Amino acid sequence: MAEAVAEQTEGTIICPYCADNVPNLVTIEAGMRLRLQEDASVGSVPEQVCDGCFKMLTKTISKGAALRHEQKTKEQNRLLLWRNRVQLVKQAKIYLSQKNFADAAVSYEKYLRVLEIVYETKPGELSPELFKNQARAQEMTVITSVYWDLMRIYDTHPTYRDRQIKAAEKLASFVRFTPIFPHIMRKAEAQARQAKNPDAFHRFLKLSNSKRPRCFIATAAFDGYQAPVVMVLCSFRDQQLRRSAFGRGLICLYYRHSPRIAYFIDRHPGLKPAARKALTWLAHRKFVRKGLSL
Repeated sequence: MAEAVAEQTEGTIICPYCADNVPNLVTIEAGMRLRLQEDASVGSVPEQVCDGCFKMLTKTISKGAALRHEQKTKEQNRLLLWRNRVQLVKQAKIYLSQKNFADAAVSYEKYLRVLEIVYETKPGELSPELFKNQARAQEMTVITSVYWDLMRIYDTHPTYRDRQIKAAEKLASFVRFTPIFPHIMRKAEAQARQAKNPDAFHRFLKLSNSKRPRCFIATAAFDGYQAPVVMVLCSFRDQQLRRSAFGRGLICLYYRHSPRIAYFIDRHPGLKPAARKALTWLAHRKFVRKGLSL
């Protein structure tokens, strides 16, 4: 691989890599320079270096190759985990249908741990921000269903109360970005009336409503937030409008003027039927439905 260069009898030999005075230089073949660039990410390498630099660069190749192999293995493992995450959710659903709550919880927790590994977050620190781009948005619906099932599973025994509260908080942070928000809210209200630990469900409902900005006009027209039309319009706002600068501008404009309109509707109840009809028409428009399905 290397060819020794005869020692010069006159003048001083300086290594072009380390700039030391040396007795001779060793030639680095083209193949070795290529490996230094690819495996060890070493940039410019001279054609000849001293014996000490040559040995150091040889070791660098070995370390670089090992690091590259380690990174490649890590990426392969992450890809394998990502592909297997769906099976974990499916298996958990099967366990849940069999009322095997312990194994269902384990499978769900493994699924969440896979996401933490893939996205390189600490345990318990998954957040909607990791899934905001369109390619990942669908995963938030799966995560939401997982936290919902975990809330119900943890409700089976008081020992898991702390875990249930944490699941409620995580569920509240994710659910508002998903199309199943209205469905989960209705189920949570019903579950709170029969749960062993109703505080967890009440906490979820409170957090969900406080973290989700009001749709003032729709709320005034329908006398509340839980009406399906209100939820559809709010989901359209969160899932579609917030993703573009133009949409966010529309939202700011709406929140600037809508409180006065909502107040006017509240003061004149006779306007509510017409407002409901108009909002229902809007909620069923193709551009709203299309936006929610993206």
